[in-house]
Amino acid sequence: MSNLATQLLSFTVLIPLIMGLVRMNRIRASYHPFLLFLFLAFTAEVVSEISIRLTRDNRVTNNIYIFLEAAIILYQFYTWGYLRRKKWLLGVLGTAYLITWTVENIGMGVLANGFSSYFVILYSLTTVFLSISEINLLITSYSGNLFRNAKFLICIGFIIIGVYSLITEGFLLIDPYNSSVSRRIFIIFAFINAFVNIVYAVAVYFLPVRDDYYFSKRFKA
Repeated sequence: MSNLATQLLSFTVLIPLIMGLVRMNRIRASYHPFLLFLFLAFTAEVVSEISIRLTRDNRVTNNIYIFLEAAIILYQFYTWGYLRRKKWLLGVLGTAYLITWTVENIGMGVLANGFSSYFVILYSLTTVFLSISEINLLITSYSGNLFRNAKFLICIGFIIIGVYSLITEGFLLIDPYNSSVSRRIFIIFAFINAFVNIVYAVAVYFLPVRDDYYFSKRFKA
């Protein structure tokens, strides 16, 4: 697969992002972190592409992006209510993220010379467990079609990417210098990432509208 093809697949994040920006003034504030997550993903793709063209390296931008993405996803679970009810857990996870990222990237010098594998494993595992917990709550409290529920679809996307990241980072830690395996992992990720971006687009379509939106719209009319 050509580099152009993988780049085009990665930029499918524009689909849910544009849909989200169009609907931004209508959706509930509890889903705004997800829109920020999409915007960050698109920005990271652009910055990474520029960095590769200028320096032939995107490790610094990637390692910084991973940390910001992890923080935004934590905040998303907070706004949904799960971590708001367990603020101690939010504090523990936030502290663990900060310490792990700092030790690996600054202490071990990974920031400009590698990828934050240990941090990615921690962040991916945490995101998968939080997503599963959120889905379990939905199953017991939501009576509609889950595949038309934005929170459910977003969590499914988080789980798919999280599980794939856990598997690939494990392989890369075991055999970091196997270029053929790394190349296959990158190609497969491009397709999985594109699929998840489509799932995110469907989720954006079903994002719940603010309770006061239709009332205010009617009042202005």
